Amino acid sequence: MAEKLIGSLIYGEHETPKKSRPWQQALKVPVTIGLVLIFIGGLAYKFANFREEGRVRLLIEAIRNAQYDVAYQNWDADARYTMNDFLQDWGKDGYYTKGMHDARVTDSNGKGSSVVVYVTIDSLKYPVALRVDKETLKISFSPISKYPSP
Repeated sequence: MAEKLIGSLIYGEHETPKKSRPWQQALKVPVTIGLVLIFIGGLAYKFANFREEGRVRLLIEAIRNAQYDVAYQNWDADARYTMNDFLQDWGKDGYYTKGMHDARVTDSNGKGSSVVVYVTIDSLKYPVALRVDKETLKISFSPISKYPSP
């Protein structure tokens, strides 16, 4: 026999309709899920390049403490960029550090196998773009920057 589609309204064989919830309660779960996803996305963005930014912070600290040999070990140096060249750029009165009181990592962008980390130095107008290799964590100047070069 065919199943009844509609119950009898006279004999009470019908389903009672659900009470509708107010729109504030109906939106509570989707809004909470959305906020949690935005928070997780923000954390992922903040800590996506944590290792590379940390390596640049170590470089800045070594330069600030005048430990230039330690800083040069973190630099991706070859025969063309010697310790003397490094000191001309990052030494006590170097091009980037002359008059420097404060330097900090302000931003970073992933670019394939490397990360571009931007360092704001108080004596310069624009941040310096440094390239950090993801595998070796060696630092060098980045050819790509979203700011004009200092």
